[in-house]
Amino acid sequence: MFIQCLSACRIAVLSALLVCVCSVVTQAASSRDLLYYYGLALQNDPQLKGSEYDSRASLETLRQAYSSLLPKVYGEVSYTLTDQRINSSENQVYAAGATNYDSESYGLTLSLPLFHYSSFASISQAKSVLSRSALELEKARQDLALRVAEAYMEVLVAKDRLAAIKSEESAVELHHVRAKERSDKGMAPITDRYDTEARLAAVRAQRIETENSLNDALQALTEICGVTTQEIQPLKDDIALSQPFPENVDYWTEAGLKQNLEILIQKRKAEIADKEIERQKAAHYPALDFQADFANRQTKGSLFGGGSDTTTYDFLIKLNVPLYEGGIVTSRTREAASLHQSALQGVTKQNRMVERKVRSTYSGIVSSIARVEAMKKSIDAQKLVVEAKEDGFKSGLYISIAVLDAMQDLFRYKKEYSQARNDYILNSLRLKHAVGTLKPEELGLVNTLLQN
Repeated sequence: MFIQCLSACRIAVLSALLVCVCSVVTQAASSRDLLYYYGLALQNDPQLKGSEYDSRASLETLRQAYSSLLPKVYGEVSYTLTDQRINSSENQVYAAGATNYDSESYGLTLSLPLFHYSSFASISQAKSVLSRSALELEKARQDLALRVAEAYMEVLVAKDRLAAIKSEESAVELHHVRAKERSDKGMAPITDRYDTEARLAAVRAQRIETENSLNDALQALTEICGVTTQEIQPLKDDIALSQPFPENVDYWTEAGLKQNLEILIQKRKAEIADKEIERQKAAHYPALDFQADFANRQTKGSLFGGGSDTTTYDFLIKLNVPLYEGGIVTSRTREAASLHQSALQGVTKQNRMVERKVRSTYSGIVSSIARVEAMKKSIDAQKLVVEAKEDGFKSGLYISIAVLDAMQDLFRYKKEYSQARNDYILNSLRLKHAVGTLKPEELGLVNTLLQN
């Protein structure tokens, strides 16, 4: 009972804390930043809500297991109407030809299990189920934090792409007008005009596609938060980039193998499967029960011609020794053993997956930092190239195609720069998620990288 109360208190406290977090986050985040949408998701995400209800259901599993050790009391009330006719009898006591009478009875039965090994095995298994449920709920919360961040960053990337494509569209439109004017005056070949027309059509198609992608990204964030997504805060122009600390992939891998929630959940599943073997074996063991019966019967008549009022008390201790049940107990035990081995293989599989994920995200952070720095230099250099080719185009040194090619490279660098910053932030969160330490505070750190 103490464990039940403790588990109930833990769930109540966690629920209260979540409500407080939701209220504080929603109030503090007056702008549409990451914490604002995270607060909405805590309140409205159906996946998290489902996990919370699953956790409550698991608590009932433990209560049900404990109930098998408690006494059971049954009450019984009955009314009987008897109509009996004696056609013939050699006993003179039953000489009457017919009798009709009613009877009323009530009783109580108390059953107390003294020893059922299966009950103790069920309680032990239920505790493991409850432990697994707590891990699953924590994983759902960390999953939510990552899902909100991924959806939010996807919106930012789509917005950056759309802004870059719109700038490119404006530049191509300007060059199309220039190329058309020059071609009409015979100052440039007609191919310049056709090339700008083709590029303009292609850029407009990309803009439409990117607008659709942005709308889909906004809808994905709305799906999690349950509220229509409005404006969101973009990243600052310059954000601090730092290597994982400590800068040792083996350290993070070891931490992931110890703390990753999916591994811990899979280990609990294997533990539950192992205890299921014991629970099935318990069907071979004797069971000892105590039973007390109380019965009162009032009969207003009888075959002897008179009624009666009787009270009966019965007390018994019953030992049930299973001898043979057609082999079903042995079969179920073998089944449980096979499922336990399957669960152990699941642990091995999850270990390998986590190791790969940790190393991949760690490398992703390192490569993202390098890409951000490289793309920033490329953008600065390409701006100079565009300016030089613009000047050359005005003086007749370059044709329009050369300028458009330089502009296209510039906008491509900008999109890659935006993607690299997005990858850096998400890989940092994914690394914490892989080692099971992704807390709301991590989203708060990301939120500081957004514009006020």
